[in-house]
Amino acid sequence: MTTTLPPRLAPDTHPPGEHVLRYPRRSVVLLGGIPGAGKSTMLNRLYGLSGNETETVRTADGVRVVDSLQSRNRLTRWLGSTAYPAWRWVTHLLHYLRVLAALRRGGPVVVHETGTRGPVRRLLGLCSRLTGVELHVLLIDVDPLDARRGQAERGRMITAHSFRTHERRWRALLDACSRDPERVLPGARSLMVLDRSQAARVGRIEFGADHGGSPTGPARPWAYPG
Repeated sequence: MTTTLPPRLAPDTHPPGEHVLRYPRRSVVLLGGIPGAGKSTMLNRLYGLSGNETETVRTADGVRVVDSLQSRNRLTRWLGSTAYPAWRWVTHLLHYLRVLAALRRGGPVVVHETGTRGPVRRLLGLCSRLTGVELHVLLIDVDPLDARRGQAERGRMITAHSFRTHERRWRALLDACSRDPERVLPGARSLMVLDRSQAARVGRIEFGADHGGSPTGPARPWAYPG
């Protein structure tokens, strides 16, 4: 990964201990992590989501927030009487179509996605290049037991088998990112990994001008904020 516009942490101009992540305006941020890592918690806190939305959320400053739960909520109106595993694939398809629609508008976009599926990462990278939008990756890494507790708290437990699959892919993803991030995250301009406490300190994600608002210099492909 090479870029002269990496994200910047700016805790000095905001409440003590609060981090601000800054990206260029034409960017899509993939917010990844295993189920229960705290992705929805972060989005709800930063963008005031309730978890009941059925459409892509557009904030006052033009950020489009795309969460697969929005697709699931929308489809539940028609398919809710059928067991969810039977139409999970429809939710994923609608989610990815909505991501593409948001990208075509030029960003900024924040996408809730586990990041554990290689084809999805490659597809997002391709769509970003085709639409001229920078791809930035923000991952939340938590202990699997904490993630399971997070699922229980939100009332959306996935099966043990599915969780083990996500966990195995997640560990492989982090290991590969530390060695060869360009191969694992094709097209990404930056990668940042946060633990749960660091994620809780992110107070804002800002999207500035296309060629300003961030320091110059090589991006750090593997960064934990202090």
